[in-house]
Amino acid sequence: MIQHKSIQPKSFIGKQADDLSNLILEQIKPIYHSLGIIVPIKSCSIIHYLDILNDMSVTNLAKQLNQSHQLIKQKLPKLQKLGLIHQQNDENDKRRTTYHLTESGQQQALLLTQHSMYSVYQHLSDEVGADINQVLASAILCLKQKDLFTRFQESNL
Repeated sequence: MIQHKSIQPKSFIGKQADDLSNLILEQIKPIYHSLGIIVPIKSCSIIHYLDILNDMSVTNLAKQLNQSHQLIKQKLPKLQKLGLIHQQNDENDKRRTTYHLTESGQQQALLLTQHSMYSVYQHLSDEVGADINQVLASAILCLKQKDLFTRFQESNL
């Protein structure tokens, strides 16, 4: 008889986080489609920030969203192609390019605001029995303060 090694589900937190992210993305698609929201789901935060702050460079967006410069830069061309944003060269610094919402982008930002997923996520948090956003933010903060490598070394002393 072959014995299988036991699987420790708690060691798959990264996979579970990825599964949750993918499930949310798939389940939001029909909601956004029904509302006429064309913003790519993973780019909604860019639209929100440009709606609030309007005149932002890739560097500013990356800092505000706590994402890499490269990731933000990859998302902008699709938003431009959809006609949601436009870029403008800074008159004072030719190396600097800023991004702004177009009229269509402003309409999409309004739809995103009017149909916020906040209450949906709040109900889900209530059902789970924990503030999902707070748990995820706390886990991220803890890992930034002490990385997995350090934790792994400490657990194997």
